Amino acid sequence: MLAASYREVLGGVRAVPGLQAAEAAGELWLRGLPATGELPLAVRALPATAAYVLDAQGRLFPSGSRTPTAQLPALAWQPIRAFVPLELPTAALPAQGAPRYRVRLVPSARAEAGTALLTTLAVWHEYAETAPAIRLESLHFAVAADQRVLLQGSPLPPIPGQEHWLREGLLLPAGFDFEAPLLAPMLARQLNAHADAVLLFAADGSWERILKENVLPVTRSAVRLTAKGFRDE
Repeated sequence: MLAASYREVLGGVRAVPGLQAAEAAGELWLRGLPATGELPLAVRALPATAAYVLDAQGRLFPSGSRTPTAQLPALAWQPIRAFVPLELPTAALPAQGAPRYRVRLVPSARAEAGTALLTTLAVWHEYAETAPAIRLESLHFAVAADQRVLLQGSPLPPIPGQEHWLREGLLLPAGFDFEAPLLAPMLARQLNAHADAVLLFAADGSWERILKENVLPVTRSAVRLTAKGFRDE
């Protein structure tokens, strides 16, 4: 169970088989999870306020308790994919980077570890179809309308693309840095005051603002659905 305000985060569990959801009295309910064993990572990451085991009489047992504390209310259950319709994260890399704050990047000798990779949906989809699940679980992705894909996480997949490194919440292309070092914290404050986005810079100084809510956990199913969504357009 989690607060209704977290409805959007359920997008991260759309790929969990058999999961159903319902809303009542300002709360979101999920069911269809196994009572034993480890839950999928995406489920464990949800900001749940309570978790129960349900018996045949509809009684709710808090996890680890043999005493029921409530009765499951009558709810209108829906499959999770109907409850949270797929919204391709095509707005994730929108053209929000108007050149109002155009800055200059210059080649840099700094060797920073890459934390993001900009590639294409075709390349990403091909890799995700065959990559070991453990290599996908640590990644998040966002897709633009032009089918560019931004991947974040570690380790980054060994696929073609432009690697970026993180500085003050700003993603800079590998081998580049701001002409003036003090620009990084200043731009982070001005362009991302609420820290709700990642700013993706190109080598020419242009940038795009990617809301964090549009950067989704990677699952093979999510990648397939995204690729299918573009094919069906």
